[in-house]
Amino acid sequence: MRLPRPRPRCGFTLIELLVVIAIIAVLIGLLLPAVQKVREAAARMSCQNNLKQLALACVNYEVAFQKFPPSNTLAPPFNGWAALVLPQLEQENVRNIYVLTANWYDPVNATARAAPVKTFLCPSANGSRTGQSAVPGAPGSPFAGAAWDYTNVSVVALPLLAYLNYPDPASYLTIWRGVMSSQGSSVAQITDGLSNTILVTEDANRPEYWVKGKRVTTLTPAFGGAGPGVVTGGVWADHQKGFGIDGASADGNTPTGECAINCTNAFEVYAFHPGGANAAMADGSVRYLRETIPVRTLAALSTRAGGEVISGD
Repeated sequence: MRLPRPRPRCGFTLIELLVVIAIIAVLIGLLLPAVQKVREAAARMSCQNNLKQLALACVNYEVAFQKFPPSNTLAPPFNGWAALVLPQLEQENVRNIYVLTANWYDPVNATARAAPVKTFLCPSANGSRTGQSAVPGAPGSPFAGAAWDYTNVSVVALPLLAYLNYPDPASYLTIWRGVMSSQGSSVAQITDGLSNTILVTEDANRPEYWVKGKRVTTLTPAFGGAGPGVVTGGVWADHQKGFGIDGASADGNTPTGECAINCTNAFEVYAFHPGGANAAMADGSVRYLRETIPVRTLAALSTRAGGEVISGD
C-alpha cells in the first residue's frame, strides 16, 4: 500500500526575502527625495500666495490712501504697516481687537499682537517660534509677539551704494529708497516701474539667527541684535518694518558684499526655499529670485527711482 506523497510547500527562501526587502528599501530611498521635493514645491507656492496677498493688500491701500503704507512709524502711536492692511487681508477678527490709537506694544494690544496670522508665515520656516522686536526707549528689551517671515525693502544701504560705486550715494534717502519708505510712496513716484521694483520679500525665521542655511547661536557683532543668536524685528505688529539692502560676504558673517540672497536673515533677503527667495513686486506680481543674483541687480530691484537698468539675471 503506497503512502500519499507530501505536497511541496510554497514560500520564499531567506535569500529571496532579503532581495525583496532590499528592493523595497531602494524604492523608498528613491521615493523620499521626490516626496520632499513635492512638499517643498507646495510650500514655495503657498509662500508665493502669501506674498501675493500682501502685495495686493498694499496695492489696495495705495488706491484708498494714494500712497503705499509707510515702512516705519516715526511718531506715536507706533504701529506697523501690517496692522494697517489687516482689513485688506480679510483679517477682521484680528483688526477688531487691534487698537490703532495705541502702540503695538501697549497692554491693550497684547492679545492682538500675539495672534498668529497664517498669511504672515512661510510654510518652509519654523511656524512655532515667537518674534521679538525693539520698542522706542528700550532697544535692548525687545517685546514678544506673533512672528512673521516677510518684510519690505525700505532703502539700499549707504555702505552698499559706496561699495558698488553708485553716483551721489549721499542722496540715498530720496533716490535709492524703496517703495514703502517712512513716508510711503505713490505709484507716480515709482519711476523705475512697478514690475521692476520689490515691494515685499522674505526675511524668514526671525528671531532665530541663520547664516547660509545653518542656525547660529551667536549673532555676528557686525549685524547687531538683541542677544546671542537673536534677530529683532520679527513681530508682525512691529512699527519698524523693512531693512536696507547691504549684501554680505561670501560666508554671510560680514555685511556689505556680493552675497545677495540667503546669506543671513539678519535684515537681509533670506528664505528656506532651495536656491532662492520669493519677492512681491509693486504691481502685485510675485517673482522667484535666485540666490545667485548679483547684489547690484538686487539693489536695482529694490529702489523705486534709481533709474538703473535691470540685468537678465
